[in-house]
Amino acid sequence: MNRIRPLIILVVVLAIFGAVGGWLLGRADIGRAGGTTELKALVGSEKLAYFNDPAVKQALAKHGWSVRADQAGSRQMPTRTPGYDFAFPSSRAAAAEIRAHAHAAGDDVVVFSSPLAIATFSQIVDLLQVAKLAARDPADRVWRLDLKALADANQRNLKWTDIPGNTTRPVAQNVLVATARPADSNSAAMFAYLLNQATGGNIGAIAKLFTDQGAVDSTSEEPFEAYLRTGGNSAPMVLVYEAQFVDQAVNVGFKGQETLLYPTPTVMCRHTIVPLSDNGVTVAKLLAGDPELQRLAAKHGFRTADASLSGPVLDKVRPGDAALPKTVDGALADPDFQSQQALLKSLEEKMS
Repeated sequence: MNRIRPLIILVVVLAIFGAVGGWLLGRADIGRAGGTTELKALVGSEKLAYFNDPAVKQALAKHGWSVRADQAGSRQMPTRTPGYDFAFPSSRAAAAEIRAHAHAAGDDVVVFSSPLAIATFSQIVDLLQVAKLAARDPADRVWRLDLKALADANQRNLKWTDIPGNTTRPVAQNVLVATARPADSNSAAMFAYLLNQATGGNIGAIAKLFTDQGAVDSTSEEPFEAYLRTGGNSAPMVLVYEAQFVDQAVNVGFKGQETLLYPTPTVMCRHTIVPLSDNGVTVAKLLAGDPELQRLAAKHGFRTADASLSGPVLDKVRPGDAALPKTVDGALADPDFQSQQALLKSLEEKMS
């Protein structure tokens, strides 16, 4: 009996160590599925299709990673970073705001880019041309929307029914571009920046272009989905990233009359990762540097640093019977964080 008791104690001790060891291994494997380490990411809504693409998941898995992408407006991200491995807003200014509120684990990484654009319909472009708000670019033949002319027209409360010969959209609504909220969304904040440049800093005119819309969404994907769903009945002009339009055209398809306008001026939005963990640093560099992941980004409409990847995808889309521009000439430089914050503060005060 005296010899059995130590054996019993030894077995119990080994069982305890085994249980503890198993628990520790389990803790180490939290976030692992199918041999991959899972990261949590906050991403702009326009990038969800990319992260949900099975080919992207497979390309990440080859390197031992998976990403759980949670949607958030770029300007909602600064207050939501705890528990995430990286945040992926849609501009360097938005990335700087996140960095000001969170502890970054490494340098920002620009993964790909996309200019702001306006999704609309060919019949609407015809009306805008009559109203002297839009015209074809003489160099590349794409359609351009004059933001200064748009702001001036809105100051006069130009309505669709005021445009001569309008039988396409005979509604007494102001001619507007539908956007998300500047306080939430990078695309809308960047649109405010462009309007600020176009109007020479006329905050009142800028605020009116937003407040005249009434209730608006918080992400860039919501108005675009409404555009696709209603065929322009809710909003005939919608602010988008060019990538959203290209992704839809190439990977899903349009009904036939959808087209694209580029605002004048415009800005190239550089979609930038702010790493929030060491794993986030590694995956940010992978997303920016891996040829397959960059090819898949191009497949979803984003402009990559290697134009040979994105160029063939852009060539497949001819809105308004004109090729998409290979380069976005004349795009304004990204606003710096402080200037953008000051503009948005003034705009929110004017809109309240």
